Amino acid sequence: MVKPAIHEIFEKAASLKTKKEKIAYMRDMGQYPAFKDVLRINFDDDVVCLLPEGEAPYRKDDAPEGYANSTLHKEYRRFTYFFKGGEGMNLAPLKRESMWIDLLETLSAGESELMALAKDKRLKYKGITKKLVNEAFPNLLKK
Repeated sequence: MVKPAIHEIFEKAASLKTKKEKIAYMRDMGQYPAFKDVLRINFDDDVVCLLPEGEAPYRKDDAPEGYANSTLHKEYRRFTYFFKGGEGMNLAPLKRESMWIDLLETLSAGESELMALAKDKRLKYKGITKKLVNEAFPNLLKK
């Protein structure tokens, strides 16, 4: 089975009709660490981004879905450089921002847009709320 792109997981969850279906689907997709990390980045108040707010000046990938250089499934380990408490705490801001742009440029347009919104806690998918995330994954969010 091919792993769905992280933004596709969010889109599918948002398209489901009932809360019960959304929770079941999200729990099933919880097998992907990148998905749960994006949920934490967006919904956990303890996760503080070290990057400037707003969209970074990056070159969007125009490759068809599934043909990007990389995916969040492969790159999520790099998140530690961009958030408080991680390995990026000692990086110069310019180096951190350069690494962020590099990450966004290796991902598909959908995944980079997802990350750009999540880092500012601005993801908006129908029915996917902090309350729903807490129900699907009771121990995921600290605050």
